[in-house]
Order: sequence, then C-alpha cells, then structure tokens
Amino acid sequence: MAHFAQIDESNVVIGIQVVGNDNTADEEGNEVEAIGVAFLKETFGEDTNWVQTSYNTKADQHALGGTPFRGTYAGEGMTYDPVLDAFLAPQPWPSFVLNEETFLWEPPIPIEPGMDWDEDTTSFVKPPSPFPSWVWVTDIEGQPPDWQPPTPYPDGEMKPPFYNWDEDTTSWVEVE
Repeated sequence: MAHFAQIDESNVVIGIQVVGNDNTADEEGNEVEAIGVAFLKETFGEDTNWVQTSYNTKADQHALGGTPFRGTYAGEGMTYDPVLDAFLAPQPWPSFVLNEETFLWEPPIPIEPGMDWDEDTTSFVKPPSPFPSWVWVTDIEGQPPDWQPPTPYPDGEMKPPFYNWDEDTTSWVEVE
C-alpha cells in the first residue's frame, strides 16, 4: 500500500489517499509512483495533482530503518516543495529557519524544553500559568520546567477517584 498527498495549485496538501499495491505496481510488482498517480487521476479526476508520501518518514528519518522519502509524511496544510522534493509544515514563526537536513523549522536559538516561543523577543519564555496559585518549578527530575499546583495531586497518580483543581480553595476537589 502507498500513501499519496493531493496538492492544490500552490502545492498545499489538501488530502491524503491510500492506494493498494495492485494500483501502484508495475508488471514485476515494483511500486511505481506514476502508476499510483494515474490511478488517482482516473479515480478523482485528471485535474487533480498527487505526490507520493511515506507514512514511515519523519524529520528525514525512516521509522523502520528504510530509506527516508520526501522529508516527512505529508499532512493537510503542509506544502510540497518540488525543489527540495520534500513536504514541509507551515513555518510556525517568521524567525524560524528551515533545517534542510531534517525538513523541520527551527528557532534561531536552542530550544528550551517546557518553554513557549515569544516571537517579539525571539526568545523562549515561561508559558502562562493555568492558575494564579500555581508555581513555576524548574527542578523536576528528568522533566522540563512546568507549572505545578501548590499541593500535589491526591495519591500522586491520575487514577480514580479523579480530582479537579479549585482555584477558589486552592485545593483538589474530587470529581463526582
């Protein structure tokens, strides 16, 4: 089976179709993109545009150890760049630059886990607190910094009974 991205006149992905092996193989059983494209054009119309994509490719790495194909598996809203022969996600911020080895957009400074990007200052900043009483904790073993409640979740685990944070009482309240 093969995956194909339908692209519009601007090379923006507008959909994905899966095509069975019998509609992509040549006489010797080899997968051929042009055969899959011909099948899709016959099925969806000659005026449609299709580019094969690899379900197992992300950041120009093949999940199963195979050969990466076209940068990253295509998704709606991504763009096919015919010069790079790769699918690219939308640029998240004007200051981000494309890494042409991974086909991912990267900030102009090293990523700081747990932080949000601030385009105005081109820096990483603390994300907004979910509640005014929560505190920013940076020494969570093995985890990025994060907002934490002033009292731990009951029993320390997310298992029944469940609780919601009540900011008025600054405590956990069992969900009924």
